[in-house]
Amino acid sequence: MRLALAILLGLVVAATAYYFKLPLKLGAHPFWADQVLVWGTPIGIVLALATMRLHAIGRVIGFVVLTGIAYAIANTGKTRFAASYAEDSFAGQMWFFGWHATFACVIAAFVSASLAKR
Repeated sequence: MRLALAILLGLVVAATAYYFKLPLKLGAHPFWADQVLVWGTPIGIVLALATMRLHAIGRVIGFVVLTGIAYAIANTGKTRFAASYAEDSFAGQMWFFGWHATFACVIAAFVSASLAKR
């Protein structure tokens, strides 16, 4: 029952981000901003479930730190891609995959936090 609620929380976070267009507002490309949510949600849930044996606090802190790192990579990629007038393909990949990793880590952090034993 608790596992189902944790997964439901991940889906609610994704639906809320979709409703408020958070990836788009935070810097994702308008063409694939919704794709970040579609791919990041199941990946984040799987990441949270795969790390269930680790300590709960360490798991949540780790995913929050990884979220910050992934967002920094995505933001750097966006800046470099725009500065190169869309010719730096590596920067474009940093932007694209950085956003997917950011949202996957956000979902994993929320699911991990909800799975923590109180």
